[in-house]
Amino acid sequence: MLSFKTLSAEYQWVEVLKTDNGNIFFIDKNSINKKKDKVFFIKLHEYSVINDFGEKSSIIHHQADCSKFRIKYLKDFYYKLPMGKGELSYFGDEESKWIEAKKDTILSSFLNFVCNY
Repeated sequence: MLSFKTLSAEYQWVEVLKTDNGNIFFIDKNSINKKKDKVFFIKLHEYSVINDFGEKSSIIHHQADCSKFRIKYLKDFYYKLPMGKGELSYFGDEESKWIEAKKDTILSSFLNFVCNY
């Protein structure tokens, strides 16, 4: 059994974005932690349909760089049920490279939320 905070944390999810095809993105207000221009936060992605791996949601830990308007993935948790519930189907802890957020994209919505929080 994995013993990460993600599996037992009390989240305070705030809806940040809903796409036209029904995907919903939330950010946990309790997870937002600013350190100068860097912000750490946790995002929940509620899929509109079950994906090819049988997953309905994911919870991802991010680091944002507000001064350069970019983001990276720190840890990924994928679940069979909505809202990060049910069986954990995959866990990844490989940190991604920085991803530049283009204007008016899903990533820019996250960055605008956490950098201005």
